[in-house]
Amino acid sequence: LIAYKKIMHAIENKTGGLLFLDAPGGTGKTFLISLILATIRSQNNIALAIASSGIAATLLDGGRTAHSVLKLPLNIQVTETPTCNISKNSGMGKVLQTCQLIVWDECTMAHKQSLEALNHTLKDLRGNNQHFGGALILLSGDFRQTLPVIPRSTPADELNACLKSSVLWRQVHTLSLKTNMRVHLQHDASAEIFANQLLDIGNGTVPLDEFSDCISFPMNFCQFAESTNELISKVFPDINHQFKNHQWLSERAILAAKNIDVNEINFNIQNQISGEPTTYKSMDSVLNQDEVVNYPTEFLNSLDLPGMPPHVLTLKVGVPIILLRNINPPRLCNGTRLSVKKLMNNVIEATILSGKFKGEDVLLPRIPMIPTDMPFEFKRLQFPVRLAFAMTINKAQGQSLQVCGLNLKNPCFSHGQLYVACSRVGKPSDLFVYAPEKKTRNIVYPKALQ
Repeated sequence: LIAYKKIMHAIENKTGGLLFLDAPGGTGKTFLISLILATIRSQNNIALAIASSGIAATLLDGGRTAHSVLKLPLNIQVTETPTCNISKNSGMGKVLQTCQLIVWDECTMAHKQSLEALNHTLKDLRGNNQHFGGALILLSGDFRQTLPVIPRSTPADELNACLKSSVLWRQVHTLSLKTNMRVHLQHDASAEIFANQLLDIGNGTVPLDEFSDCISFPMNFCQFAESTNELISKVFPDINHQFKNHQWLSERAILAAKNIDVNEINFNIQNQISGEPTTYKSMDSVLNQDEVVNYPTEFLNSLDLPGMPPHVLTLKVGVPIILLRNINPPRLCNGTRLSVKKLMNNVIEATILSGKFKGEDVLLPRIPMIPTDMPFEFKRLQFPVRLAFAMTINKAQGQSLQVCGLNLKNPCFSHGQLYVACSRVGKPSDLFVYAPEKKTRNIVYPKALQ
């Protein structure tokens, strides 16, 4: 309530500035933001809701990813002084000139240059030399969670890219949410202990084993599985009959740190489901015709890149899929989960599983996609979806689940991943973990938390 009053006060006084809502997982941050957005919009004013990840954006009313709204460059980490590709007369330009508040959720995953690009653009669009052109920016997130993803980087690179090392961070006023609402609403004694154990993992205060640099999970923290198959049967019991129940399907998922584990689990679960599989193959081609000789089609087909659908996409009716691109925001955004209803030659009919448009049937076409972090440019024409029984920890940030499985066969490799994975649920009976020897690595960079 105090945070709400402070933010509304800053909006009414038109003081502008930069606020940071520091909120650990489950403290009701999304609820507070939704309330603020609804209040401003009910007074016929404009409030923009953006988020760093697709899933976090689907949780906000009218939310979209920062890249798609602000037209940020995709290779932001290599651009010296990036700016948003928005002109003064465009629709988005007019919105940015008049909006009272911009909410940026899960901002800790954003590169510091994204925030600096927004600062330059707003100064220019609003013709005002104050920070962010005098607009109020509300950042929200938790630095215990994952930091910006930078391919082939060291911890120093990640910390350098994080918002705390931006020149704008000095201007920030911090508001904190402390009470864990996921726990508070369940009136469950085990849930309170669980919340404190989670903060110990997030802060990196769980004692390490001297020989292996691993942590042992705290007592009564989760339910253990002895193998990947047992983990699957615990998170998705009786999958062959239950998978048609959309509510049941939408509230459970298995998380893993690496794409290789995610793909294996998705493949295994889909094989357990009855029904005829339908296979869709992509059309891959090099954009620059002079390079066709160097990159034969067979080589392009063999590439399986993060954020891209596979060359061979095998689906069955009823399986959950996740969207990898914004097709029709806010209905079909990057990160939207759907359940396959009908598989046709050139279109997939699916039902939205979560968010504001839950239960709606939509049609998904094949679209051309061009990956950004490749030494050459190539185009893949394919349905922009992947199976979603399991997903990577980074993709799941921001999503609440009723039942969460965690496959740590390959341990976490970056700051905050273990904390993000474990904090998707509210109580220990809903968290199932497969970790060899019941130990795993917990990586925390103390500098990110200072």
